Amino acid sequence: MVNSSAIKLISAFILLIIGIMLLTQVAAIGSGVTSKTVIEDEVIDYTTAFSNNASHINISVGFTIANPPTSWKVDDCPLTGITLTNSSGTVWTSGTDYSISTTTGAFTLRDTVKVNTSTTNNTYIDYQYCGDDYINLSWGRTGINLVPGFFALTMLLISIGLFYSVAKEEGIIK
Repeated sequence: MVNSSAIKLISAFILLIIGIMLLTQVAAIGSGVTSKTVIEDEVIDYTTAFSNNASHINISVGFTIANPPTSWKVDDCPLTGITLTNSSGTVWTSGTDYSISTTTGAFTLRDTVKVNTSTTNNTYIDYQYCGDDYINLSWGRTGINLVPGFFALTMLLISIGLFYSVAKEEGIIK
C-alpha cells in the first residue's frame, strides 16, 4: 500500500511540471494582448503613382497599409514605429518624402529625389499596430503582465507546501 507521503510527493512533482508547462502558455497569452503587432517590410508597389514621363511621382495618388486602425483603434491606438524604406535600403523622411496618417494608415509619397530615384517601384514599410485583442488601458496591460508572475509564485508555494508536508511526515523536519 502506498503511504500518503509518497502520494503527496508525486503530486508535488506533477504539479510542478504542469505549472512550468502552463506558465509559458499564460505568459504567451498575456504578451499577445499587451504587445502591439510588428510588421516589417510590407511591400507597397507605387508604380501607379508615377506621372506619364515616369520620372516624377504623382503626389495625389494615395496608398493604405495592409493593417490600418479600425473601430476603437482609430482614436485610441494609432500606428507607431512607422518607417518607409526604398529597395536599396534608404530610409525616407516623414514629412519630406511622404505623409502618413497614423489613425487611418493612409499615406502619400512626395515628389522628392529619394522617391523618384528608387531602383524599383517598391517601398517597404515597417509599423506597429494594435491587434483586435490588444488591451488599450495601461493599467489593464500592467495587470495582465503580473499574472504569469503570480501564477508561478502560486505553483511554487503549493509545491513547497507539499514538499514541506512530506518532510514533516517523514521526520526530516521537526
